[in-house]
Amino acid sequence: GTNTSRSGTTDAQLSGTQTAALYAGGYAPAPTLRRDETEKYDGTTWTEVNDLNTARYASWMAGTQTASVYAGGQITAPSALSETWDGTCWTETNNMQNSRHNMGIAGTQTSGLAIAGLDGTPTGDCEDYNGTSWSTGTAINTARYSGGGGGASSTSAIFAGGADGSTYYNVLSETWNGTTWTEGNNINTGRYALGGFGIVTSALICAGYKASGSPRDANNTETYNGTSWVAAPTMGTARYSPGGTGGPGGISSGLIAGGNGDSGLSQAVEEWNDPVYTIKTVTVS
Repeated sequence: GTNTSRSGTTDAQLSGTQTAALYAGGYAPAPTLRRDETEKYDGTTWTEVNDLNTARYASWMAGTQTASVYAGGQITAPSALSETWDGTCWTETNNMQNSRHNMGIAGTQTSGLAIAGLDGTPTGDCEDYNGTSWSTGTAINTARYSGGGGGASSTSAIFAGGADGSTYYNVLSETWNGTTWTEGNNINTGRYALGGFGIVTSALICAGYKASGSPRDANNTETYNGTSWVAAPTMGTARYSPGGTGGPGGISSGLIAGGNGDSGLSQAVEEWNDPVYTIKTVTVS
């Protein structure tokens, strides 16, 4: 597993691919709470590298193992801070327009999209990142946070599930074409604190916190083919708030790491190779 136990997608973040990933920030038990550790993954081994400048969790990160941007999150309150990674070090860059955490993620270091989130209340506001600055984008139709999905750039994304002002177990799914957010077919199992990755025509959501059953942490997986969400093989470890990342071409391969669950914070790592997960035993350094 990873070197540091922490929860992911809405807490710690993954970027990159299944065999070249970056894992940063996150939440851990008291007294630390906010993490600044960064680790890189080569498909077998997690290696600690230089820390974030500001420890936080529930942040947003997009890009590759050598070029990522990390923004927003929770410190003692929602944050607007933004940092870029050059393969060696994190550098502070221009802040987001609005402080928030628990956002949806799409894009790259030079064409990123932070989707919705929580700024005290659920927000539908989106922001675009061009490699230098953040600008206000078009809001999604239903304000919510802690959903899953992905996207190739700031002009193509999908966002599904999450928590809004009336339910924590949303089934809504919306796609973005660079101009308009459009409601599509619902996901099958409503939940929030999802992991996920992919593009607008080939996406995956997994894990999360569900409305009923015991335990409440989920191992459900669903894939999206551009039209509908379909149940897929379940994860080996049920959890919520895992980090997730995949390749640029969809869901042929991906990586899920960390998270939280009934048994506490997790270091579990699973690889997705369409259409199944593989539980990885990895080394740390």
